Amino acid sequence: PGAELEGIHYLRTFGNADAIREDAAGKRVVMIGGSYIASEVAASLTEMGSQCTMVMMEPVALSRSFGPEAARYFHDLLIDHGIQIHSEDELERFEGADGRITKVVTKAGRELEADAVVIGAGVTPDVMLARSAGLELGERGGIVVDSRLQSATPGVFAAGDVAEYESVVHGGRRIRVEHWDVAFGHGKTVALNMLGKRAVHDAVPYFFSDLSDWAAIEYVGPAYDWDREVVRGSPDDGAFTVFYLHEGHLAGALTVGRSDDLQAARRLIASGADVGDRADAFGELASNLDEI
Repeated sequence: PGAELEGIHYLRTFGNADAIREDAAGKRVVMIGGSYIASEVAASLTEMGSQCTMVMMEPVALSRSFGPEAARYFHDLLIDHGIQIHSEDELERFEGADGRITKVVTKAGRELEADAVVIGAGVTPDVMLARSAGLELGERGGIVVDSRLQSATPGVFAAGDVAEYESVVHGGRRIRVEHWDVAFGHGKTVALNMLGKRAVHDAVPYFFSDLSDWAAIEYVGPAYDWDREVVRGSPDDGAFTVFYLHEGHLAGALTVGRSDDLQAARRLIASGADVGDRADAFGELASNLDEI
């Protein structure tokens, strides 16, 4: 209820970003969701003088994407910069006056005063054209393509956020990554194949995200499943890398302030090497990652 009120924003386009900046800077803002998009926006608006509150179903912000080790660091970082976080709660309704948002009510009974709201969850790719053309859509909402980024219809390719592609890096698993660096690489692969080559997209996906100037996040993988996290460096010092392992193989790596660690991580992810018996070395600063 109340979704029609003015002052409720989604972040999907540049125009949305401009509207949020104009409407929410320096005001009381409630963020719905604990994703990295919600966290990015909350951090940016806080730097613009906004009083930000986040409402999320997760116990810790970003835990769905990054697991407990890294997520706890980012969660505490947001709080340290003045952002209020209400975990394990969710939206019940919006309330307003004169057609404008004034309050967010949660299922836990919290009543949060709000001059603006940003919805940081539930964004899906626009595949209307693909659907109307009869192309297959995948479980992650994207257009199903093979490792060459070609659909089941010869000559029809998909790249970027809408592409749900067969990743050779992930053992043929279909993945969909929402980041411009991946889209840029997809464009190269598609161009080669349109020219008659048989290029397989075998790059290890990479993305980055900034929480204002508080933390620069870099991530390769991504790790969809993992059974162990090994931390190199110190979150307390703001410089660390989390290595995500699954059944003895490196599935992904996230870093803050230790970009050099990602080169070795890319290599090990791409090779699919079994590093289970050397996993402890990832966390030992004295160890040489290039020798793992």
